[in-house]
Amino acid sequence: MFKFTYFDSQTRAILSDRSTFCDLAVEQELAPVLELLKQTGEVEGACFGIKPGVSGLVYELRGRTFQLTYTVDVPRKEIRFYEFQQISHLIDWQTALDQDLRKGEQQPIYIPQIGDPQKYIKTVELIHGGTNTSKSLGVAFGSGAKKEKDLARRGDYLGRPVMEIGLASRGSAENKSSSIYILTDRGKRIAQSDDQETRERLLAEALLGFYPIQMIIEKTTRDDQELTKELIQEVISLVSFGDCGGTTNPRRASSLRALVNWVSRWAGIPIRREGNDGVQLYIPQIYAN
Repeated sequence: MFKFTYFDSQTRAILSDRSTFCDLAVEQELAPVLELLKQTGEVEGACFGIKPGVSGLVYELRGRTFQLTYTVDVPRKEIRFYEFQQISHLIDWQTALDQDLRKGEQQPIYIPQIGDPQKYIKTVELIHGGTNTSKSLGVAFGSGAKKEKDLARRGDYLGRPVMEIGLASRGSAENKSSSIYILTDRGKRIAQSDDQETRERLLAEALLGFYPIQMIIEKTTRDDQELTKELIQEVISLVSFGDCGGTTNPRRASSLRALVNWVSRWAGIPIRREGNDGVQLYIPQIYAN
């Protein structure tokens, strides 16, 4: 087993508290890498070279979502991390906020209970393929509920946010349980694209138009507030008019935080993280390969 040490406090904070600093896509790619380094001190695909001021070889590992720089001291069984940066893509997020931020929104907004962006992409693909009712979506996402209303509720956990961010609408019907989801033009573009980056870009653009996320990004960039659960819960209470209380509020806050983490990393938005001395910066994807 190798022990981990860190060059500075920021690198320690990010790698030690990844739920605050990293989104699910980064975590899914990074976690097995860190576990392999801890167990063996080696990971396939890392480049190595010399870094001024650092003795020995310096390793650099570039993944799809992050870049990690470290050294390995085999006799002492120690890995020292020098730098960890997340990889972003080029989206004009500032213009998106300037054009779309809806001051004084009067209608309550549905706050998602699912924070995994890939599940929204899968939802859009399922709707496009004909799995387009609340009940059928609930079944497709593995609900074991016996009652139709419970299956429909599970499907709505994904169908309603997809509607809220402008990827689908609900078709007219006599009752909600028999109505179907219909994709918007942007939803169709996601479903019909064979390129993962294109699908994620379209989803990121849709999330940048989602009022609660816009509010959080504005507060954590232009107002210099930290991305805390308290801040997110405050935004939820403002846009949902207090109808998300009880046990669902922490869950919705966690989901909204996960979506903010993902879209801010994907678009390279320098928001302030909780307990961080400054804004978190990203490596643009155009320079990463």
